Amino acid sequence: MLHGDEHQMADQEEAKTVQLVDRVLERAVKNGASDIHIEPRSEEVRVRFRIDGVLVDRPPFALILGQSFTSRLKVMANVDIAERRLPQDGTFRFEFDGQTIDVRMSTFPTEHGEKVVLRLLIRDGATLNLKAIGLSKELRDKVRTISSRSLGMLLITGPTGSGKTSTLYSILNEIDADSRNITTLEDPIEYRFPNVIQGQTNQKIGFTFASGLRSILRQDPDVILVGEMRDGETADIAFKSALTGHLVLSSIHTNSAMETFVRLFDMGLERYVVASALDGLLAQRLVRKLCAYCRQQAPYDPDLNTLLSCNPTDDVSIYNSVGCAKCNGTGFRGRTGIFELIEVDDELNDIVKADSASYAELRQFLNDRGYHGLRNEGFSLLKRGITTLEEVYRVT
Repeated sequence: MLHGDEHQMADQEEAKTVQLVDRVLERAVKNGASDIHIEPRSEEVRVRFRIDGVLVDRPPFALILGQSFTSRLKVMANVDIAERRLPQDGTFRFEFDGQTIDVRMSTFPTEHGEKVVLRLLIRDGATLNLKAIGLSKELRDKVRTISSRSLGMLLITGPTGSGKTSTLYSILNEIDADSRNITTLEDPIEYRFPNVIQGQTNQKIGFTFASGLRSILRQDPDVILVGEMRDGETADIAFKSALTGHLVLSSIHTNSAMETFVRLFDMGLERYVVASALDGLLAQRLVRKLCAYCRQQAPYDPDLNTLLSCNPTDDVSIYNSVGCAKCNGTGFRGRTGIFELIEVDDELNDIVKADSASYAELRQFLNDRGYHGLRNEGFSLLKRGITTLEEVYRVT
């Protein structure tokens, strides 16, 4: 039983922990972090923020505070405080600077204690738009044309962390939700929209993408957003929905357009279904943007000019990252997208549909059409002084 002085000390320690947790969360939001990593080590607790897709160290704190820090987060996420041997997942929400931030928490037992990763999700998706995420006017117009159709499939492709969800929501912002019934199925819901019906899967009770998609089809939808096509059953239902009077928006984890076609066929989808339903493949990556306050123009390099398909005598303005207080010493502030849209016209439709067509023929067709991959698109940002060569190579 605690005595008065011990009670007071315990309360002070708890208050200190609460302040530390709040300070870390608020600093992460101010820095624009997407994730917070709390990593207990032998002598201290390491803190890292994922900013613009890259982990950056932040001031560590004493190891003695590690357990109480994790316990505070567990209380906020409503998970078992006493369980330290097994990984746990939970969620909580907090308000800061007029924003509501949803947090997904994941714990993982390690040699020195539980590592915690927090994913920060800002709830308001109203500021997401196609221009802000980096699409050129030409691509914006093409995406709007596809998303204005009454049926068909627009598929966003790229690896984890390439911004697919932001693109999907930016497209939703372009669609009139008053005249069309828009229903989504997500895991999890990352942004909220006032006039969109949004559903979240729950594997524990059997509410999967496949079962949820079947139910959505009985809800008289005009537009269906499926957060991700993870299995053949979901993909089959989604593609057939796109053939039967619904506009379907979705994403898939692949590294290239060619890989997307291969993945869909490996999932068991029939070629004619893919060819007939698919209107467009939007491949993308995210690159960090150079900090405008400290970037420095790189010296002239004829080899680099040749790589960028420039005249060797032209002095293209290429910039290097430096680092300053404005960008937390990273040399970069914010990110933008690199995109390549493959439109499925009649000729490409016929090639995809034909059982005799090989992947080599499909690749050659795409090359002949001028689809040379995302690296070339990245080079255009490099020539405009927006990013660095290292960044383009890092993500492509």
